[in-house]
Amino acid sequence: MLNKKRKVRFYTSKKINAVVCATYVVLMMLPELFMLNTHTWWDAPVATLFNTAYYGVFFWILCAIISLTKRKTEIIIHATLQTVVAAYSISNLFMLIKFNRHWDAYSWQFLCETNTRESSEFFSSYILTLPTLGILSVYTLLFVAEISLSQRVKRWRIFPSHRLSATAFAVLCVVMMGQIVFYGPNVETNYNRVAKFKSPIKRNAMWNIWQSALTSIEFRNEFTRCANSLQRYNEKVTCNEQESDFVLIVGESFNRHMSNLYDGTYNTNPRLKARVNQGNLFIFNDVIASDNGTTQNFKQFLSPVAVGDSCSWCDAPLFPFILRRCGYNVVFYSNQFAGMEMDKEFNASMGFFNAPGIGPYIFNHHNTHTFNYDMQLLNDYCKKRNEIEATKQNFIIFHLYGQHATYSERYPTEFAKFKACNIKSQLPLSKEQRSVVANYLNATRYNDFVVDSIISMFSNRDAIVMYFSDHGEEVYNYRLQQGRTDLKNDDLRAMHHQLDIPFLIYVSPRYAAKHPQMVERISKSVNRPFMTDNLPQVIFDLLGVHTRYYNPSRSVINERYHPQNKRKLQVGKVYH
Repeated sequence: MLNKKRKVRFYTSKKINAVVCATYVVLMMLPELFMLNTHTWWDAPVATLFNTAYYGVFFWILCAIISLTKRKTEIIIHATLQTVVAAYSISNLFMLIKFNRHWDAYSWQFLCETNTRESSEFFSSYILTLPTLGILSVYTLLFVAEISLSQRVKRWRIFPSHRLSATAFAVLCVVMMGQIVFYGPNVETNYNRVAKFKSPIKRNAMWNIWQSALTSIEFRNEFTRCANSLQRYNEKVTCNEQESDFVLIVGESFNRHMSNLYDGTYNTNPRLKARVNQGNLFIFNDVIASDNGTTQNFKQFLSPVAVGDSCSWCDAPLFPFILRRCGYNVVFYSNQFAGMEMDKEFNASMGFFNAPGIGPYIFNHHNTHTFNYDMQLLNDYCKKRNEIEATKQNFIIFHLYGQHATYSERYPTEFAKFKACNIKSQLPLSKEQRSVVANYLNATRYNDFVVDSIISMFSNRDAIVMYFSDHGEEVYNYRLQQGRTDLKNDDLRAMHHQLDIPFLIYVSPRYAAKHPQMVERISKSVNRPFMTDNLPQVIFDLLGVHTRYYNPSRSVINERYHPQNKRKLQVGKVYH
């Protein structure tokens, strides 16, 4: 009997290795410390103490359960779990340091919308860098310390033997386990409950990931609702415009403050600037995106429902489908999402078009291949133009790669005009950072060539060409930051670089001759504030679409337009 007991003790510890438990806590707390973004002096220490206690109790209970297994099984389980936790911790810390973002539903969407080409560019640009290797070195040292110390320390009892310690521990466990009431099935209910009881769990990454998981489920439900909206739509739509073509160019990551079409100091847009001087290209000076993510913007500006309305974007038919109803041939040509990328049903910005019941309704035609450079996309379109276009009433959407990171990959070598030595900044930029800025300017100059080329394709026809970017991009403008961040928790100044976008309307000579009053309306509206969530209203106005979803007070070119002085963003903030 004694031998049997000893055999059991040999295989099960029934005690906790405090070093292993502490390692879990450190892994979770490292990104938590970088996520602290508070407005009062006491918020940060309260959040830190709460999260440490929260993870301490959670992993203590987890280690206690694992300790009941055989010793070899216990080692395997801990090795597996710590690998998973470390992967989360490293990736979260990396995003926080490089992009001021953390894991949430939107970060997951960004990951889902990343194609093979972008993954390769991202790896070479960010992963194989000294800061990233430095992060990995820190985690390596942490695990070396764990292995060394865990073999030396004495294992602790699962529950403290001292009465006072046991009571304190029991109270702590009850308080922390009580936080489960904030893990409900509804996002808004959870937020309201946390606000009501003022729980510090709102500063906890695990709770925010839970909320993000619920949000992701809501995204998928939105796709179903969008499909239902299209299938139920039976309105008889008419259109005044029976001849003109409409070309919609959606750019990518264009910060208008880095273009000389606006207040930029570098000559990035010589061709479009020349067209402005000719009088056929109109530049709108105060247009912003409603979000800094491709996914959210596409959903919002394709829907006649605006941010802040009583219903969601998915509760109305997308405007391309409405245009098809009144006779337009709708073409979608994208250099980001086509072919294999379009096979990803929930591939963020373009993937939701592949959700059941959406794709077949909104486009007459879309391309099947992407290219290294945007001009190659245009060349492919020109080859197939006769097969794609109708004799009149074409609505063509070009979705460019524009200035998407990695910027140096967005243009051919002959467009490498700007170099690191040309970049002037008040920030202490390194040579590598100045090269990043130069590459962005070169990508912008190439984009100028591409957009001008599209205009040239339609300049001899009865056509309107509209260009805007899905969102902006921060490129070491006022701080040492490149890319897009979480605007809900970021500096208000970040909005101007990540949301301020170019918005241009070109009218061909034939269109201008036939529609002088419309051209006059366009020219008078260039200084009005506008947000692209109301893009369908402008398109309905230009084409004279008669639908119950048209609201002239939301069309920036209409005399009845109500200026959006307080533009509410998708993240809930008001643009300043």
